[in-house]
Amino acid sequence: MKKDKLFQSLLLTSAFVLFVGTSAQGKEVQKDRRVKTSSPMLEQLIENKLPTVDVQSNPQKFQNFESRIRNSLNQTKGNPVAKSIPQLSEVQFPATNAETLLQRPATILTQGGTQESAVSITGVKANPTDKGVEIILETNLGDKLQVANRSTGNSFIADITGTQLQLANGDAFTYRSEKPLAGITEITVVNLDANTVQVTVVGENALPVVELFDDDTGLIFAVASTVQTQPESDKPTSETPPESKPEQPTADNNEPIELVVTATRTEEDIQNVPRSVTVINREQIEQQAKLSSNLADILARTVPGFGSPTNRTDIFGQTLRGRNISVLIDGVPQNNNLQSISAVLTTIDPSAIEKIEVVRGPNAIYGGQATGGVVNIITKKPNGQRLISTTNIGLNSSLTRSEDSFGYNLSHQIAGTEGKFDYTFGFSLNTTAGFYDAEGDRIANFAGDDDSTKINALAKVGVELSPDQRLQFTFNHFNQQQDTNFISDPSIDDIDGIEKARALKLAEGTNVIGADDGAFLNNTLLSLNYNNENIFGSKLQAQVYYRNYGFGGGIPEDFLGGRLDAIAKSEGGSEQLGGRLQVETPFNSRNTVSVLWGVDYQNERSSQKFNIFDPVEFEESGGLTYRKIEERVFVPEYDFSELGVFGQLQWDVSDSFRLSGGLRYVNIGVSLDDYITAELPRRNIQGGDRSFDSTVFNAGAVYKFTPEVSVFANFAQGFSVPDLGRVFRRPPAGVTNILNSLQLTEPQKVDNYEIGIRGQWDNFQASLSGFYNYSALGSAFDFNPDADALETVRAPQRVYGIEAAVDVQPSPDWKVGGTLTWTEGENDEDNDGKYLALNSIIVAPLKLTAYVENQTLKGWRNRLQLLYSGDRDRAFNDAVEDGKISNYITVDYISGIKIGKGELQIGVQNLFNNQYFPVYSQYFAPFFDSSNYPGQGRTLSVGYQISW
Repeated sequence: MKKDKLFQSLLLTSAFVLFVGTSAQGKEVQKDRRVKTSSPMLEQLIENKLPTVDVQSNPQKFQNFESRIRNSLNQTKGNPVAKSIPQLSEVQFPATNAETLLQRPATILTQGGTQESAVSITGVKANPTDKGVEIILETNLGDKLQVANRSTGNSFIADITGTQLQLANGDAFTYRSEKPLAGITEITVVNLDANTVQVTVVGENALPVVELFDDDTGLIFAVASTVQTQPESDKPTSETPPESKPEQPTADNNEPIELVVTATRTEEDIQNVPRSVTVINREQIEQQAKLSSNLADILARTVPGFGSPTNRTDIFGQTLRGRNISVLIDGVPQNNNLQSISAVLTTIDPSAIEKIEVVRGPNAIYGGQATGGVVNIITKKPNGQRLISTTNIGLNSSLTRSEDSFGYNLSHQIAGTEGKFDYTFGFSLNTTAGFYDAEGDRIANFAGDDDSTKINALAKVGVELSPDQRLQFTFNHFNQQQDTNFISDPSIDDIDGIEKARALKLAEGTNVIGADDGAFLNNTLLSLNYNNENIFGSKLQAQVYYRNYGFGGGIPEDFLGGRLDAIAKSEGGSEQLGGRLQVETPFNSRNTVSVLWGVDYQNERSSQKFNIFDPVEFEESGGLTYRKIEERVFVPEYDFSELGVFGQLQWDVSDSFRLSGGLRYVNIGVSLDDYITAELPRRNIQGGDRSFDSTVFNAGAVYKFTPEVSVFANFAQGFSVPDLGRVFRRPPAGVTNILNSLQLTEPQKVDNYEIGIRGQWDNFQASLSGFYNYSALGSAFDFNPDADALETVRAPQRVYGIEAAVDVQPSPDWKVGGTLTWTEGENDEDNDGKYLALNSIIVAPLKLTAYVENQTLKGWRNRLQLLYSGDRDRAFNDAVEDGKISNYITVDYISGIKIGKGELQIGVQNLFNNQYFPVYSQYFAPFFDSSNYPGQGRTLSVGYQISW
């Protein structure tokens, strides 16, 4: 009962904010000069000057025009083949250019004289015509839409207010068609803001010819090829050129808009991919970012198979299907072989992301490290219009203790198109203060996001070199700097029993000299992409990229008397340089058989060091002064290179059956010099060179029982090289030549088997899949209490599980759904045939997510979502872990309120203020209390976003 009252209170609070934040607008009564007819649709056509007819001077012409339109619509409605779609020839008085089209927005009134409410556009289709193509915005309320247009350069732009692009299941979507016909560069249909849809048609050399009309199917934009409409004076007079025929859209354009997945390296309908795929679109990212800007948290709440949130900057303790992930940003790898700080998802801000595509399960699509799957992050891009700007400002604070917990965020993006050039620029600043648990205590998480400042800068510039060729440059820089006066109190590790991690404030006057005094992460990437849509009948894509990644620890730690016997803090980093070349070649005119083939190369140089501080000055200052006196190699600089050659076949056996398969040959090289270990006893280790090679395969099939229901099965192999930095910095006793230690450094190959079924209906979507994967030489870790460190474990390993997702839209105002993830796994560490459970950092407990979303009022949407992490005691029963993992539940609240031209955004994390401990904390609690930190208590985020 209390929960119901709390939810009602939140709704009333949001309503109050909406009421006080919306200014009253006076309405000026004007004379209605519209021509009245018996047809509301015809009134709309006349109001928008499609066509312009002078009724007073030519009433007979008007009556003839009205009769022709009405007869045309009646004939179309009675023809099921035409699907109620008028052709250009049916309108005898069309607007002939963009300037005469919809000079001012139409005023749509109901019979009662009240303004009509917003409507949803549930799909976008493209139909070929004899003059070009028709873009159909599907809605049964096409005659209610309000449209205003303008033109800039070669771009025709129409803003449709009071509506949104929204599939039947409630998800937002976008439409984009590149070079649909001769003379037209691009057609896009996007959500401009929370209440406006924008249609943009870009001409190649001139302003496009666009006509607009509506019928029962929706609002129709008829686009004609500008090649056919050149003035007579521009045509050669010496000879008669052959008849020019526009490029006709493919049959696929007649199908409903569906998400495509580029994580398979080619654009594919998600229903045709023979493996489990999750796509998180821009609207979902923005929605979840109202709670947290941590991408790992966003994936945990939306992707089946991904581990529960850890509230850390790195993803240590979060796996996908019990194994590691490969992360890409616009095709640039974010993984390093050196994984001292595995912050592959802390390399970009959510405000710079268009969508995230996740291919679940081992694969070698882009190379190594994807033993758990691929996370492909695609940055924002222009939508075809000349200029659009988006600004977001917000605040965040703990609601359990407001002291020292206020943070703020600011982001701004601009994107546009100017002739053959397009651009996207974005900047974001995100700050946080202290994080507090449900009991009001400061959270002592040494790898958390508290007291941090994050900066992200994105720049993308593209140019259409020709109708078939494009060049694009991308730059993104991310920096996170933590400046905190708190550490996790190490003294609680000596207390018997399990204690909650305790924050300890540094003494006044603490000073670090000669080194950074806070933890930091830096990630900079540059890439240059070239695409050619038709090179001897094939499609070519080429990319070169550079990436620089750096990390550093916070306040120096006292290791005196230990293995390091020093006061020290660590810093490290990697540099990557690489490239990709791929060609997609069709084997027949129908494009039912094609091969994707190419080559990838990457070189990485990594190292890690300790900054050592003066122990004498530290003691004399009472622990206040840390003065750097030397550097000590922790991980020697080493080169890691990977060369991959691949081929992938796609065969559409029929409309309902597709087969795919391929292979990838991989050659890996490692090189390092001789070095001396940093820890006691310090040893001389011999370096050298070593190479590995392997070939991995994949095969899959998809069969569609009906257009809505399909089943799939696949076999895929993935591979990865273990974290060589962890091996180099702490070689096993007796090892003097580290590269000759075959078992420690040999790559692991993972065999994965998966079956699944998917269903996609208008108001119901569901998927279910099961998987099993095995590696003869797995790579895991275990905590060695004698060495007080994590150690690499190489042993046979198997992981298996079930994943499910369901989404239901019982009415236009309601959406409900959720996901299920159950995973288990074992390894044979002693290689005696007896498998024991993998620890809970690798194999997470049962995870359930659920949500309910409601359009409470026009412009006001509310969402409640739940995450449940279950119990797990298998590893404890097998004596792999020292404690059992307990379940917990968190509930979040998200609200969006349309105010003015923007949206007020509200997010409440851990709505019911549950005191819980993430799985990561529970794993370390029995032997490392200072890492036993709780999750955040109730936390509020409020922001406002506007686009113009």
